[in-house]
Amino acid sequence: MKDLQADNIGELWDIYDVNKQRTGRTHLRGQKLANGDYHLVANAIILNDEKQILIQQRSFKKLSRPGQWTAESGGSVLQNETSQHAIVRELREELNLVVDIAQLGMLTTRYYFDWIEDWYAVHVNIKLDDLTIQQSEVERIRWATLEEVLTIASSNGIDEAVLYKQAYDLLF
Repeated sequence: MKDLQADNIGELWDIYDVNKQRTGRTHLRGQKLANGDYHLVANAIILNDEKQILIQQRSFKKLSRPGQWTAESGGSVLQNETSQHAIVRELREELNLVVDIAQLGMLTTRYYFDWIEDWYAVHVNIKLDDLTIQQSEVERIRWATLEEVLTIASSNGIDEAVLYKQAYDLLF
């Protein structure tokens, strides 16, 4: 599997408006977006048959939150991709996890200063040994209970508890 550099500067993104519509313009990652322009990010929360959530320790090479444990996988949507195609690609790249778009349960869309996040829940029946991490993105992975995930998120100062509970409720 190709192991790309963390935070691949030079990716080309579509630019979106506040209504999550493509503007027809593109943006080179690493450069500042103009006011009112957004890029799209796709994230997934992965759950197994034992109702556990896959958590990962972010690579220490990452620009954002290096080494932090998190319960989401994902990344930026590239030019001409949908968020569904992007999350399928990201899961394959980062974890060697093959999922189909039909397995994605849409949770929500969130808006931030200059990016929009589409959040999905994915149910899989796999063992950790079936996964291969992309070391430039992920240090370690493990399964955790919902309670553990909520504790980790709280200690990181990231309030995604509602999303984790939504994913759990959607799939179980």
